[in-house]
Parts: sequence; structure tokens; C-alpha cells
Amino acid sequence: MGFRNVLRLTWKFRNSLVIIFTPILLLPLPLVAQTSVAKCAYALCLMAIYWTTEACPLAVTSLLPVVLFPILGIQTADKVSMSYMRQLNFLFMGGLIIAVAIEEWNLHRRIALKVLLLIGAKPCWVLLGFMSVTALLSMWISNTATTAMMIPIAMAVHKQMTKIQVNNSREDELQENSPLNPEYEENEAMETSDDKVTAVKVVIQNDSSKNTNNLDVNLRKAMLLCVAYAANIGGFATLIGTPANLILPGVMESVYGEGASDSVDFVSWLGFSFPVSITCLVVTWFWLQIRFTGLRNLWAKGDVATNKRVSDYLKKSYEELGPIKFGEFAVLGHFLFLAILWLTRDPKVVDGWMDALGLSLVKDSTCAMLVSFSLFVFPSKNPLQYWRKICCTKCVNQEADVDDHKPSSPLLKWKTAQARLAWDVVLLLGAGFALARACEDSKLTDWVGDKMSGLTEISPAAFAVIVSITVSLLTEFTSNVSTASIFLPVACKLASHAGIHPLYIAVPATISCSFAFSLPVATPPNAIAFSYGSLRVRDLVTTGLVLNFICIGILNMFLNITGIPIFQLNAPSSLLLKSTVESTVQDNHTMITGRNI
Repeated sequence: MGFRNVLRLTWKFRNSLVIIFTPILLLPLPLVAQTSVAKCAYALCLMAIYWTTEACPLAVTSLLPVVLFPILGIQTADKVSMSYMRQLNFLFMGGLIIAVAIEEWNLHRRIALKVLLLIGAKPCWVLLGFMSVTALLSMWISNTATTAMMIPIAMAVHKQMTKIQVNNSREDELQENSPLNPEYEENEAMETSDDKVTAVKVVIQNDSSKNTNNLDVNLRKAMLLCVAYAANIGGFATLIGTPANLILPGVMESVYGEGASDSVDFVSWLGFSFPVSITCLVVTWFWLQIRFTGLRNLWAKGDVATNKRVSDYLKKSYEELGPIKFGEFAVLGHFLFLAILWLTRDPKVVDGWMDALGLSLVKDSTCAMLVSFSLFVFPSKNPLQYWRKICCTKCVNQEADVDDHKPSSPLLKWKTAQARLAWDVVLLLGAGFALARACEDSKLTDWVGDKMSGLTEISPAAFAVIVSITVSLLTEFTSNVSTASIFLPVACKLASHAGIHPLYIAVPATISCSFAFSLPVATPPNAIAFSYGSLRVRDLVTTGLVLNFICIGILNMFLNITGIPIFQLNAPSSLLLKSTVESTVQDNHTMITGRNI
């Protein structure tokens, strides 16, 4: 067997080899030093390798803490299991259920087509329209589902734009060579009398068609990337937009105890992240214009025939949805009601309904579960019409047909939710919470913080930039959830060692997990866009790497402008005081009971 065949077989069975040999190679780590730090580091490295290489599905790797922590003596099985289901999991599940209901009633497609009809058909505005709709939907719906819905629409619109341009070029060519053209005889005479003039004319026509084809290809690339990038950018605008966002409050509770995540709720996160998302979206749109279509198209006049062709396609697609149904109104009402509950529960600047009603124990997850429960019981047809039919039938003394007047089904059936709910993401969140809690209990985060204490000597602003760049580059190769799960506990402890507010480092680290623009494997939206075949890896790297650093700069600019007052980053953190007190108490307890260690 040649060396080439060995490499081929190794690549073919790489997942099995990683699963088998990685635990063996890492086994000396807990054996050399019989400490909880070494044991937790072993489990963390094992999960990091499995998550990075995707040797087995991410959700399957997320089950390893239930196995490893009790065997290694880090935590009991009960304690590990309780970390998997926190109120943040129910917050995310509530968002997922709302998203499934929106998709079930095709409300997201109706909103997308309606907005695109209002934007216009000029190429630059088409890009902005697709980015705006994608970002808006990905704030509430899965980034993957939003991209999977929007890219086919974008490709259909691009096809209409390309088709009308080709037709126009052919019509211009026929008109130019038509006998009705007054310059036809002169052109013909020039072509027959001078072969050089003919050759020059043919070269000019070929160059013109070549430039048109290049512009069409670049526009297609821009439309693919604008949807993928907008899904990633819109995902971090809300707390439930992407699972990585919810890792932060879970890590705060694991590291600093219960109540530490109160400063990171739906309102505070939206107040900080939404302006960052809007700014990144506009800059991304401008950068895609420069990169693929050129600045001229920003003020160039659009073709009337092209605009009409695109508008007709969008109108036809919207009309195929039919008139808006009662169920769509009901789902939209539930969505708006949930958003109002989240925004007014504790708006920070004034007392919300939580304080007014004396419901201090209510969380954002409570509101999410309330609206989710209503979706499973609220009728999908107007109940007033049902009772009106029953009453009218009784008034005319006719027998009511029970089959014709059955109560309507609910807005969302449990079988539909069960089949389409992303249960694997719930496990991913649980594994992140379990890892954070284990790192804190085993003092692994304290050990890493001590070893990396040199980083704490730089300014907090520079520290935040370094963390943002590191996380942004790491998430190009790993899942954003796994990156946040591994990195955030360490980042919080590093901030504590430096005397910096933990959110000053943790917030940019969390949002940077969504800055994955450079590789097809970085995020599912990138992979979906890449699968359409027009993009090359070089296109993503040259476009996305620049965008990574631009977005990092925007994020850190807003962190020092709006993040400080929103999260009170300049005020002495009660989390740091609490952490110091707990550390002192534990050290005293260790000195007193040293014989038991």
C-alpha cells in the first residue's frame, strides 16, 4: 500500500481516528497531575477537539459532560444534568417556537416580498433590500432558515435582471445593424472597405459582452454574500438571535452566581447590539458595492425595463401567497405581544410592568413560554365566524352540520413544533452552561487567569480589541456556540483578575463569535451561499477578512460610547466584589480544613 493510499484512507476515516485516538493522546493530562484543574482541562480539550473537527455531530459531543465530569470526579451527575436546563434554555426555546409558527404560516416570506417590493429594483437598492430583510428576520428566526429562504429569492431576482440585460444587448445589436438605421450603410461601407475597422469593431463588441458577463457574475456573488453576511449580522442584534448570545448570561451565572445575569437581559442587549448591527449592515452593504459592483452603481440610473421585470416577478410571487389569513394576523399579533412584553418588563429607565405588578421573579423566559403556550391553544380561524355560523343555522331552524362547523386547529400543532424545533441547539446551550460551571468549580478559569495575567497590564480598550480579534478568527473554524462556551468563562476570569468589569470583555467576545465571514465552513449561512457554485474560497477570504476587522472596529467603538452607560462598565462591579469575597472565604475555609484536602 503506497503512501498516497494511506493518506486517502486516513482522510476517509478521519472522524473515527479522531474519536479513538484523541482521548488516548490526552490521557496523560489528568494522570500526571491528579488535580481537578488537570481533569477539567482534559475534558475541555477533548470537547474542543471534537467540536472543532466535527468528528461527531455537535449535539452528540454536547452530551460528553454528563459522562466525563462524574467519571473524572469534577461534578456529580445531578449537578451536571441541572446545568443543561436553565431558564435561558426556555427563553431560546420560546424564540424557536415563535420562529416555527412564523415559518409554518409563511409569514416571513410575505414580509420579505413586501419589503422588497417597496425597496425598488435598482441593483444597489436590491442588495440593501435583501440585507435589510434578512437581518430583520434573522433577529428572530434561525440564521440558517432565513438564509435558506432568502437566497432562492435573491437568485430568482438576479435571473430576471440578467435576462433583461441580455435581451437589451441583443436588441441594441439588431437595431444597430438594421437597414432602418441611418448609419447602417456607412458602417457597412466601412466594414467592406477597411478590414482594420471591422476588426476593431468586433473587438469592442466582444469586450462589451465580456464586461457585461463579469458584471452579472459579480452581482450574483454580491447577492449571495449579502444574504449570508446579513444573516450573521442580524443574528447578534437580539438576545435570542443566535445561541451564542445566550451563552453569556449563562456563563455569568456559572462564574458569579445567581443574579449575575440580570444586567444582560433582552432590553439591555437590544439597546447595545441593535445600533452595532445596523452600522455593520450599512458598512457591509457599502463594502460589497466596492468589492463587486463598483461605486458607480450607487448613483447610476437603473434600466426601466429591468426594474419592471423585477417588480413584476416580486408582485407575482407575492400574489401567489394569496390574501392574508386570520392565522397570519394571529401569529403576527403573538410575535408583537411577546416583543412588547420583553421591552416593557424592565426597561431600566423607568419601572416596567414587572415592578408595577410586583412580579419580581418573572424573567424573559416566562414571557416566551407564555406566548408559546398560547400558540398551541389559540385558534387558527376566526372563532367569531364559527359562532356566527352556528347561531345563523339555529335561527333558520336548520340542523347544524357538525362536520362543517368543527372548531379550528390551533396556530401551531405540537407535532409540527416537535419535528422542526432545533433540539440540538438546546443541547449545545446546555453543554456550554455545564462547561462554564465545571471550569468555575474546578478552578480552571482561575488557573488560566493567573497564567495569562500579563494580558491584564494593557488598557481595557486594547484588551477588548485583542479578545475580539482572537474570537473572530477562532470562530472561522469552529461553531460560534462552542467558541463562546470555551472562551467566555476564561474571558470573565481574565477581566476579574485585571479589575475590569466582566462585561467589558465578555460582550465583545460574544458578539465577535458572529463575525465569521471569511470561510464557507464558518457558519451555515456561508455554507449555503457557497453551495450555489458562483463563489470561490478566495472571494470569501478577500471579502470577509476585511469585513471581520471593520466590524470589530465598529463593535469596540460602540462598546466605549454606548456600552459604558448601558452596562455601567465604569461603575465598580458588584460581580468583582462578590467574586473577591467568595475567593477570600474559600481561601480561609481551605486553611482551616486543610487536612481534608
